[in-house]
Amino acid sequence: MPDPSLKFFGAKRMHKILLASQTGEEKSQNPHPKHVIVMNFRGNRRLTLSSIGSLDCPLRDRCLRVSLLKQFFSKFLVLVITAASIYGIDRAVARLYGEQTLAPVLAILCFGGLIFVGSPRLILVAIPLFAAESYWIIRDTSMYPHIRTVSVVLGGLIAYWACGQRRSLEARLAELDLILAKLQAPWILCDRSGNIRRMSAPAAELAQANFKDLEGTSFFAKFTAGPSKGELIQKFLQTADSRAPVEKFVLSNPENPGRLFDSSFVPVQTREGPGILVILSDASTQTSCP
Repeated sequence: MPDPSLKFFGAKRMHKILLASQTGEEKSQNPHPKHVIVMNFRGNRRLTLSSIGSLDCPLRDRCLRVSLLKQFFSKFLVLVITAASIYGIDRAVARLYGEQTLAPVLAILCFGGLIFVGSPRLILVAIPLFAAESYWIIRDTSMYPHIRTVSVVLGGLIAYWACGQRRSLEARLAELDLILAKLQAPWILCDRSGNIRRMSAPAAELAQANFKDLEGTSFFAKFTAGPSKGELIQKFLQTADSRAPVEKFVLSNPENPGRLFDSSFVPVQTREGPGILVILSDASTQTSCP
């Protein structure tokens, strides 16, 4: 499973650059080069080169410049379109209904949209642009243009913080997906109500069932603790409410009571919301030392 945090920039363009750099003999031997530039964006927004294959330095630098130029142009285009939309909507409303000084409100709404489609750095660049544009539009018609311009700046700062939180959450979710993909121990991912959402192949083998048959079913229907399910449900809900992990909890399979499992309940944040990660190990095959 590929790293979900890896992103490809300008793959078609890089493919053309690679073909252009090859000689005729190399093209005939390798018409579809596999060496591409892979850029990894982490939470600190620094670029790290993950794989460059056997590219030479001039070609690598050219690919990097193309990638960064494309990224810069896309962000610049977003700012231009957003600023033009603020001015266009404000002027259209003014022609229909008179001066309403909607520019500050429109700017704050645009900040709200950039929270979901932009980056903190893009919002930081947009703050002075939108503030200056709003002040220029309302300076002759608003009673308090300076105060309303300050509200645009405050809205931009709040959007900057919210976008940073969104990017941080996305990074944590991507890390969780990567950890689960690499985790060798059997695991089951459930929601707060105990419904099974995801399961590893080793966990399906321990449960002696297919994941497709268990998806969406109750975790408590497949596992139990002691003579009743009450203790298991209590521990599970305790983990969900307190967000504190529970370790070394023995489970059994009602269909095979002689088989025991050592389990740990770990609260996690998933793409579907808060959940519980259950990590299993087959305790019935472990032997204790005298």
